[in-house]
Amino acid sequence: MVELERLRDNLKYIRRGRGFTFAKLAECQYVMEALSVPLRVAYERLAGMVRMLGEDVQAMALRNAYAIDMPAPDTLTRRRERIAGIHGLSIDTIELYERNMIDELALRLMHGELPVGS
Repeated sequence: MVELERLRDNLKYIRRGRGFTFAKLAECQYVMEALSVPLRVAYERLAGMVRMLGEDVQAMALRNAYAIDMPAPDTLTRRRERIAGIHGLSIDTIELYERNMIDELALRLMHGELPVGS
């Protein structure tokens, strides 16, 4: 069974730099263990799970942190500054939203709540 705290650490690591990549996911042993599928499938499933978190500002903060669906993502700091400005929020609030959504995502992974058909 995957340990929740290590899973959260992996999910936090993914958002660094230019965001979610195959290379970063390959390094995330606990996420890969929770998904227990080949890398390409794991990448699509995790991206799908993040998309399925919804359209509210908290879910958007995590998609932004992971740079999902961004063709040329900037650094994490710049992505946070941009979304904070768009929504009139502080960067601290955006980081809090990211942490909230990472907690939600970790729990879903722990409990095997994976998107169907991905």
